[in-house]
Amino acid sequence: MTYGEILVKALTNTALGMGTVFLSLIFIACIIAMLPKVTGAFESIGKRKKEETKAAETAPAEETQLQKIIPEEEGMDDLELVAVITAAIAAMEGIPADGFVVRSIKRSSQNKWRRV
Repeated sequence: MTYGEILVKALTNTALGMGTVFLSLIFIACIIAMLPKVTGAFESIGKRKKEETKAAETAPAEETQLQKIIPEEEGMDDLELVAVITAAIAAMEGIPADGFVVRSIKRSSQNKWRRV
């Protein structure tokens, strides 16, 4: 290779590298320029939802046919959840649930999650 060929390849590589950088910078600048428009759209959606909830609170509550047919389910109470977990641990350990006391919770080295 002659000195001229090496120079042409070097200039080509430099031009391609600089062009790639400038194009990526222009793309990032366009994204940054669009951010106020996007956040404004989200804020307007939030304002509309707040207005809808205010309108729904002021309007009289009427039950639909579906609400009359299917009653609302009550969520599980935290005490019930604690009782179920306590019973499961007591059954696993083979000890009565009355003598079971949780003093601290630490992750066991044997039961770490493994990625598959």
